[in-house]
Amino acid sequence: MTRATLRRVVLATGCSMATGDILRKMSVGEEADSPGRSEEGAVATPLPTLFHIWGSRGSRNAVGSQIGNRTSCYSLVVGNDLFVFDAGSGLLPLSVALRSDERLGRVERVHVLVSHAHVDHWEGVKDAEWMWRKNGGLDLTIMGPREALEAIRRVFAPPSFVPLEILAIGTLASLALVEIEAGASVQLPGATLEPMALHHYSGIAPNQRYLDTLGYRLVVDGGPTVAYLCDHEPTGKTSEMERRMVATANLAIVDASYSDIADHAFGHGSVESVAALARAFPEARILAAHHGPLRADAEIEEAGERHASGLPRFAIAREGATERWDPSSGRFVRAR
Repeated sequence: MTRATLRRVVLATGCSMATGDILRKMSVGEEADSPGRSEEGAVATPLPTLFHIWGSRGSRNAVGSQIGNRTSCYSLVVGNDLFVFDAGSGLLPLSVALRSDERLGRVERVHVLVSHAHVDHWEGVKDAEWMWRKNGGLDLTIMGPREALEAIRRVFAPPSFVPLEILAIGTLASLALVEIEAGASVQLPGATLEPMALHHYSGIAPNQRYLDTLGYRLVVDGGPTVAYLCDHEPTGKTSEMERRMVATANLAIVDASYSDIADHAFGHGSVESVAALARAFPEARILAAHHGPLRADAEIEEAGERHASGLPRFAIAREGATERWDPSSGRFVRAR
């Protein structure tokens, strides 16, 4: 996988940080400031690396659920950096938790990784508290394929809404929208991001429209590797990519919009296909996510029991769940 220079698409004006500073922070290959050191250079007490599920439903929940009601949003907090996988409606409770949950209280930089242009994967951007809180002080970077960033920019343009660069004035310390491409790894603070192309589309053949959709492998320096594959429909042609994404991952969040492989459609996978990955890589924590909008909890649970029997590291992605990275075992464990 090659490295590529990040392309800045939109940059907020009027923020306290200068343009050059923002671009410098996001330069490929640059070493980030260590979040584990104080200003005096002394090593501080390491902060826990935590994974949270804020939204695990696809499109919209139409049935009422204890498993998931908000659209896609998952996060990994590593010291002062928060990495967010998709920005669905779950982004609002996440943004509120930055002030209410002491485990997230040290976050200074937020890196939002948008997978594709469908609105349920970035609708939470306009509602996040950091866009509406004066002098919040966060550095926010929204990354994704060009198609997704252009969709966000169009929807936020007047008269539909307020441009993000305007909302950022007086609220964020800095804002950048950064275009990334499959196959080009990106150096982030304390981690390397590896984007890969996923198989996602709208419509039914022969009228399918394919979207520029990215899956992500986030490799944390000295920590876990997290893989994110939503929205994605597995096929024989994609199996090599899926195995490459999950082979060395400690945690993988994978599309499970349907129960069975036979039902795959519209660029989405199933609990059965996720269970197959979990069976191939038993040491990885594998979460079946992006539950279809019409799938009731009982249907999701039944599919998990039927397809994932005997797979202790497989689980259904449930909103509100938190897992902690345990360096001694090299695994994610349930956090209290």
